Amino acid sequence: MIADNTAFPMGLRQGLNRLALTLALLAFTSVGCAQDLWQNVERIVAIGDVHGDYDNFKKVLTEAGIINRRGNWIAGKTHFVQLGDLPDRGPDTDKVIEQMQKLQRQAKEAGGRVHALIGNHEAMNMYGDLRYVHPGEFAAFRSSRSREYRSRYYDAEVERLSAANKNFVADKAFQDQWMEAHPLGFVEHRVAWAPSGDIGAWVIENSAIVKVNRLLFLHGGVSEKMLSMSIDEINNQVRDELKGNLPEEPGLSEAEDGPLWYRGLASEDEAIEAAHVDRVLSTFDVDHIVIGHTPGMGTIVPRFGNKVVIVDAGLSNYYGSHLASLLVEGENLFTLQAGERVPLPVNSTQLLEYYEAISRLPNPSAALLRRIDELNQP
Repeated sequence: MIADNTAFPMGLRQGLNRLALTLALLAFTSVGCAQDLWQNVERIVAIGDVHGDYDNFKKVLTEAGIINRRGNWIAGKTHFVQLGDLPDRGPDTDKVIEQMQKLQRQAKEAGGRVHALIGNHEAMNMYGDLRYVHPGEFAAFRSSRSREYRSRYYDAEVERLSAANKNFVADKAFQDQWMEAHPLGFVEHRVAWAPSGDIGAWVIENSAIVKVNRLLFLHGGVSEKMLSMSIDEINNQVRDELKGNLPEEPGLSEAEDGPLWYRGLASEDEAIEAAHVDRVLSTFDVDHIVIGHTPGMGTIVPRFGNKVVIVDAGLSNYYGSHLASLLVEGENLFTLQAGERVPLPVNSTQLLEYYEAISRLPNPSAALLRRIDELNQP
């Protein structure tokens, strides 16, 4: 299996994406895109990767005061930022996306906003890279016509392969293998994630990066090459690529140093990366960079003296069901977890105290306890 932080090879990507391009039922039309710059927002809540876990998603939203028991928006003028990676690894991506779409409508009516950022797994699903799609995601699209759709797609694939190779034979072994790789609901899933599909068109409406007050939010991180681009340029290029306008070399939506994939802010040695972090803050005129993409210690993780904040706590059952969100009120940042509100450290000297406070909450991760031991060493 290819590592999750590896860009998808061009040839393989094009092959897997053929279905989405072939079966798209409508030509892509322009859509209204999300606003990328916001000021004077009094309250912000951010959560990381959901990965198809609808139940834990709703629990986090409830604990953060975003929704009530019926899943309706109750947060008034709050801005809720979800850092991407709604799909894959869990079975309920369709429910998660429906919830996000509902909250986008309800928040706007209440004077708030929901920012559903684009993650690398949204892009992977649109390109046809389905390595991490849970079987339940295909099953959710299954309908009374799924066998007909799959049969028609199979016939089209056999015809294409036969035209490309006169020696190709669609024997029973080939058919059995193909059917196993394309379960019922597969075709509908690919149509939904096409640029003109219900989900794909919605993803393209969203942003890869937004600035709210003096915080920059994006899924992966900001690499050196992105410092020459504006927020608007980054978002427009990612959206254009997701529509199918892909460059020969991996673009922003595929490259390891693009905004959906870059892990340097989450994993590089702080002493080495510190100067780059300061350049990012200066370039975009912000005080904090908030990212997802890299689960680590089962909580909100501050780095570089709180200049970088990782909010991928590992919310999904796949990553341990660590239910945490980031709360921003004015210049103050808090972790909301297990019913507690823990202030984030304002500098590195307070990091141990912060982690020890988190460790006293239920279900501390082994990685968190190891980090505390490290910080306690002379």
